[in-house]
Amino acid sequence: MYVKRHRVRRGRREYVYLRLVEAYRDEQGRVRHRLLRTLGREDQLKASGQLAQLMGSFARLDPPLAGVRREVGPLLLVAHFLAELDVVGTIDRALPQRGRSELSVGEVCAALIASRLCSPSPLYDVAGWASGAAVQELLGIPPALLNDDRLGRGLETLAVYAEHLRGLLAARAIARFGVDAGRLHVDLTTVRVTGAYEDSALVAKGWGSDRRVARQVRALQASTGDGVSLYLRPDPGNASELSLVGQSLERLLELSKPGMLIVCDSALGQPKTLCEIDRAGLSLIVPLRADSGFRERYLTELGPGTLRPLRYLAERERRLPAQLRTEYRGVLTDWQLEDPESGQRRRFRVAYIHSSEEARETAAARERALQKAEAQLARVERGLGGRYYKTKTQVERRVGQIIGKNIQGLLVVRVATRKGKPTLSYERAQDAIAKAARSDGIYALATNLKGRLTAGRLLRLYKDQEIVERRHRDLKQTLKVRPIFLHNDDRIYALIGTVGIALLIFGLIETETRKALNQKSNGCGYFRTSGKRLVISGFRRVEGRFWMRKTGGYRHIPGVEGVLAGWAAPWAGALGALEGPASTCEDLLAGLAGELAHLPERGFETATVLDPLLVERGVLGR
Repeated sequence: MYVKRHRVRRGRREYVYLRLVEAYRDEQGRVRHRLLRTLGREDQLKASGQLAQLMGSFARLDPPLAGVRREVGPLLLVAHFLAELDVVGTIDRALPQRGRSELSVGEVCAALIASRLCSPSPLYDVAGWASGAAVQELLGIPPALLNDDRLGRGLETLAVYAEHLRGLLAARAIARFGVDAGRLHVDLTTVRVTGAYEDSALVAKGWGSDRRVARQVRALQASTGDGVSLYLRPDPGNASELSLVGQSLERLLELSKPGMLIVCDSALGQPKTLCEIDRAGLSLIVPLRADSGFRERYLTELGPGTLRPLRYLAERERRLPAQLRTEYRGVLTDWQLEDPESGQRRRFRVAYIHSSEEARETAAARERALQKAEAQLARVERGLGGRYYKTKTQVERRVGQIIGKNIQGLLVVRVATRKGKPTLSYERAQDAIAKAARSDGIYALATNLKGRLTAGRLLRLYKDQEIVERRHRDLKQTLKVRPIFLHNDDRIYALIGTVGIALLIFGLIETETRKALNQKSNGCGYFRTSGKRLVISGFRRVEGRFWMRKTGGYRHIPGVEGVLAGWAAPWAGALGALEGPASTCEDLLAGLAGELAHLPERGFETATVLDPLLVERGVLGR
């Protein structure tokens, strides 16, 4: 059965009709054709959109061509986690269905997630990527349906229900994979965009982390202690940090169990905000802001003599000699606050932490600032009475510009007038500098955790904040959320939300791989694929980027400690191409078996495969 274009000439005009024709054989075995139905004029079908609908229906009916090579790469992993989370079904059940559609919103979201994880790029030519990848074989989505207009309409529909869907998929991940949501690391980041966006309510100018004003979208992300991003919410680029975190607390409470611990940055480090969070029944660990007065309390109530050594070693310093490692000291004290709303006294505990590295950096930064100010003051002194500094008022104005907040009170500057000419003298306030140096490297961590607690444990929990910062890196680099080639707020909002779901799957790949490799037992274990077991030794730290790159055909990956056993390129074709719908893990393991013998010659650590089928065939020994 096929569609045939039939031309009809009427006078001087020519029309093209589309006919549905069936091929069959007659009694003598000859091929004959018969007309089943005339579908209509081609131009009228195009104008009404029925032709596109018809093509979409035929795309569903066409099976994948046998023998055609398709790129699989990490798509094999992504398809597994999409199915386990039931992303397509969860989204389609939550959204109202609108008649007959060739591609559901759930399938649009699944295709974009797969594109972000397997071939991150702007929202452009997703159909071109899908036609060369095994999207139809693994996800059941015809590439012909993934045109830009259909993806855009799907994103607009998704934007309305994005907040509800984030909660559903996060709850599904917690239930299906046992994700521990008892501790969440919360942080804000910005996604910079280019273009005018004059009428946009989402893209707005605001301060970024690099202390520059630019057009951006703010994004709040909450990640578990294992690195699974459960929540990613885009907000206007000019919104304040405090309001964004406050709006998200209610949703985060729904995702977690009672007594959830949130670890966040100093945006919430104000007494009023601490009382509000404590009143909501949340446990928190927050660094206090400098304007909360914690340094003054430390100097008056405690002092350096109360600090005790803490046992903490950063991962990046494990290979350094002991004398080059950062030393931490700390003390834990009580802190009583009066709730401005209820007047009730609330009890917090504050850990004052001293970092030798931060103390060195703070002292060096202060010295650079003082030297810079002194050089500028010397230049002013040389120009006294000249073109720019004729009066005392002009000199005082310039001195006020030179003395910033960071060195306020550390330089004593005197401006006077003698014989009608301004004079300038300055010197360092050594007592003030010595007093400031007493609090170098000191920061305060506030918490309302109950029970037994030490400053060292509080420090270790807070230092895990790099988990969510690593997810920010993956958001912008690994999954390439930028650039955004969209000019509609709903589409931008939904695209960032879709990347959030991709980050959720990205984190699940990491955690499930760590479990499968059983890193607690010296990094040995297995990763299950279609019932088979792949055992690779030598892992210390597995990140989602490892699998994204490995399955893409890389020969080897440098690990934290040495070179890991590589998924070698000669057999990467077994995972990187699908020879028809039948070959998956079996070909993968067979190719690996032939490559294992050459790994020791190249200096790689050995990898072993335990597969009953290959053992029976004599490919591998027991």
